[in-house]
Amino acid sequence: ATRSEPVVLPARFPHLLVNGIQGIAVGMATSIPPHHLGEVIKACLYMIENAGSTITVAQLLKFIKGPDFPLGGRIVTDRKEIRTMYEEGKGSVKVRSEWKKEERTRKDSVREEIVISSIPYGVETGPLMVDLQNIVAGRKLPQLLEASDQSDGEHGIRLVLNIKPGSDPESVMAYLYKHTSLEQNFSYNATCLVPDQQGGMVPRRIDLVEMLQHFLDFRFITIRKRFEYLLRQLEKRIHILEGLRIVFDGLDKALRLIRQSEGRADAAEKLMKAFPLDQIQVDAILEMQLYKISQLEIDRILEELKEKKAEAAKIRSILGSDKKLWEHVKRELAELDEKFADKRRTSIGSSEEISEFDPQAYIVRENTNVVLTRDGWVKRVGRLASVESTRVREGDEVLDVLPGNTLDHIIFFSSEGVAYTLPIDQIPPSSGYGEPLSKHVRMGDGGRLVAALSTDPRFTPEDKKVKGEEAPAPYLIVATQLGQILRIPLSPFRSPSTRAGRKFCKLAGGDQVIAVELVRDATTLFLASREARILHFAIKEIPVLNGAGKGVRGMKLEAKDALLGFTQMARPSDCLRVVTTAEKTLTFGQMKYQCTSRGGRGIKTSHRSGFEKLIRPEIELIDWAQMESG
Repeated sequence: ATRSEPVVLPARFPHLLVNGIQGIAVGMATSIPPHHLGEVIKACLYMIENAGSTITVAQLLKFIKGPDFPLGGRIVTDRKEIRTMYEEGKGSVKVRSEWKKEERTRKDSVREEIVISSIPYGVETGPLMVDLQNIVAGRKLPQLLEASDQSDGEHGIRLVLNIKPGSDPESVMAYLYKHTSLEQNFSYNATCLVPDQQGGMVPRRIDLVEMLQHFLDFRFITIRKRFEYLLRQLEKRIHILEGLRIVFDGLDKALRLIRQSEGRADAAEKLMKAFPLDQIQVDAILEMQLYKISQLEIDRILEELKEKKAEAAKIRSILGSDKKLWEHVKRELAELDEKFADKRRTSIGSSEEISEFDPQAYIVRENTNVVLTRDGWVKRVGRLASVESTRVREGDEVLDVLPGNTLDHIIFFSSEGVAYTLPIDQIPPSSGYGEPLSKHVRMGDGGRLVAALSTDPRFTPEDKKVKGEEAPAPYLIVATQLGQILRIPLSPFRSPSTRAGRKFCKLAGGDQVIAVELVRDATTLFLASREARILHFAIKEIPVLNGAGKGVRGMKLEAKDALLGFTQMARPSDCLRVVTTAEKTLTFGQMKYQCTSRGGRGIKTSHRSGFEKLIRPEIELIDWAQMESG
């Protein structure tokens, strides 16, 4: 017995549910959060009392309210979801920290504080405080001024958050629930090893009723085995006491035989011949101390024999009745409940308590400029006297300066036909170079930025229905190196994108986007190619697509030619300006190069030199001081 190990231990309560467990095996896992001892025991007692009738999970949830975590917290999962979780053996519960607002008077001012008194199970206060202090240091939550840990052994967890006077504590906590471990989801996966018909154990996901029933069946067997063991021990003792009684009835004869014997073995043999005794009883008699042959000891042995027989009879009665065994199961569970069950630590709420997290509620509203460079570096600056005054890396240059509000977005268009939309407040403010856009988006190795656009309605028109078109205006004109051109609505790109961005143009092999512009008041445009060809046609000739597409032919190019870009024409004075390969600046007006149609080869403007690049309009900077005062 000292070298054997039990397969299971005789647990007195459902450890699997009360203490919880997490485990991973090959192809399966289990995750059961801890529960309240008293609630689980009351559910077990209810099942025993109603044995034979159908018991549902809903009935057990009158007792078991949900998981109960040692560190407290508040469950904000609806009762219906919790019931489904226990019925299906899988699901999750959302647990939040508990808090209250306190006001502390200091001299002539009132200090407003949020005091967090409980945190989700498994969360350590050390890393949590680091996260909170980083939020304070980074000014990610302007309402939060300071965070400190005032926890001690006597009062438990006490995390104090100092907030600005007049701040909404609900909004502060909504932000912290979203960005820290003050809110956690705990999975519930009741995959357990349960007995099979062959006497082995098999893994199966079970509901709450089945889990408790397996425990009760195990507890019933355990108590029965315990009584069977006690009965065997009693019967052994009774057997020895019966032998002692027999010897005491002929004590003088027994002593004489022992004194005449030639040793222990001889004495045992003579006693078994003279009295109706077996080897076990004889061994007990020979090992008995001499003082126990007194009359007082004989009376004690007889009294013990009487008691042991009565106790054995009682145990036989219990073993003969399942009802009595279940009464013992009930009594022992009730004793545990009375002795160890304490107050529930985790309170129960509902999803109605969850306030929607609105990220814009935490952004400081301010006017700003987003600077974008040709090499893909971005930064945010408040005031900008001139484009030349902002710092850029050596060899780089400013591609565009985009005005906007920190509550709006910037759309970046790449040569790969993918657009990336970022909230302006996520672009780092900097007086230096800023940082590469690649920290925020996943652009291909061969991709480069060709354009950007602010969604601020002061600078970019809002969506408007256009007669005869499915997609609303405003529209973007997109041109590719191989001469394709298309119009697409701006609307799908206004909201933030993932790091992968959104496709706005489908490209043929070897092609790339070279220009993206918003159509404002223009009615026609000029296309220009490297081989000094230009083509003037109406914008309405470009179909509006509902989504990303290949577009239509803008200019028919020769094999060695490539499109450089386009210039929109809104006023009669507007013209196309280019720099030639001979480093000359040429201007092409609308009167000389009148509007023709899309898809042609265009007009050859020079046989001696080609076009190097299009001259873009100068970047216009917004005078924020004047705009804000106006």
